[in-house]
Amino acid sequence: MQIGKYLENNQPIIYQTFTNSLKKKTLSHAYLLVGNPGTPLFEVAKFLAKSILCDDPSPLACNNCITCLRIDSDNYPDIITLDGSKATIKKEDVLNIESRFEKTAFETKGIMIYIVNLVENMTLEAVNSILKFLEEPESEVYAFLTTNNVNNVLPTIISRCQTLNLKSVDRQIVIDDAISMLVEEMDAELLSYFYNDGELIYDFIKDEEINENYFEAKKALLGFIDVLMNGNYKDVIYYEQTVVNPLIKTKEELRFFVDLLAEVYEDILNIQCDREIYLKSLSEQINALANKLNNVKESLVEILKTRNTVNLNINIGLLIDHLILKLVKE
Repeated sequence: MQIGKYLENNQPIIYQTFTNSLKKKTLSHAYLLVGNPGTPLFEVAKFLAKSILCDDPSPLACNNCITCLRIDSDNYPDIITLDGSKATIKKEDVLNIESRFEKTAFETKGIMIYIVNLVENMTLEAVNSILKFLEEPESEVYAFLTTNNVNNVLPTIISRCQTLNLKSVDRQIVIDDAISMLVEEMDAELLSYFYNDGELIYDFIKDEEINENYFEAKKALLGFIDVLMNGNYKDVIYYEQTVVNPLIKTKEELRFFVDLLAEVYEDILNIQCDREIYLKSLSEQINALANKLNNVKESLVEILKTRNTVNLNINIGLLIDHLILKLVKE
């Protein structure tokens, strides 16, 4: 994805603000990027970090110099990333950054940057450690923090950062853009929940090294919808135990499966409330389920609760068992 063009076209305030700060050498020591799920927070944070270090910015990262290419390949030792989308960020993770940044920078630029993606997924001890680090910034150390929910970020962290708000692109526009790049309609619709940009969806679909988890979760989801629509309680439980559990083996697959399930239930609720749906390629199934299922709102709450526990050290099979039982009980 060309983040520079994305910022210029879709996030002009962030583009202009950061460009001016870079030119005038008035960068903040810490930035907090705020955006709804699906907005490319991590990609933007990495691009802005890259812009500080770029050998030939024009006006932001050129993406072609040796430094940019090394950062893209995660081969630049003076940038450290903690990703709360993949695991809960612990105090030890933050202490590792502090320990590393107490030393001299490896590169001659002398600039060190850390990125913390989804700060709301930090333990309380990690938050306290990062606060101390933010309170006493070194002159050549920069931080980029991101969040999907600024209400879950401590005011003391917000006050120490310059906040940059990413606007969401209309979801139907994202879907249409992805389809125009020859992404299958169903994949464009499902993935618009995760990626608020058509090009990001296209990049994800074409990268076979990273999309396998999604396709496994999608396979489990489509079968689950079918048996939920046409079967009874025992059929659903049997399908879950014999198909879903064997397919969903990793936390990444589980995240996708639960989020895809949330999409479906949101659209079921939309039908019941006479609102437009986004998963038009599944409209027949969603309409049938809207007529069949009761307590959809409560089920959606259970799905979202489950999503919040995925990062915890919980047995995947047991978590799926618990969720499916909650969904099918009358």
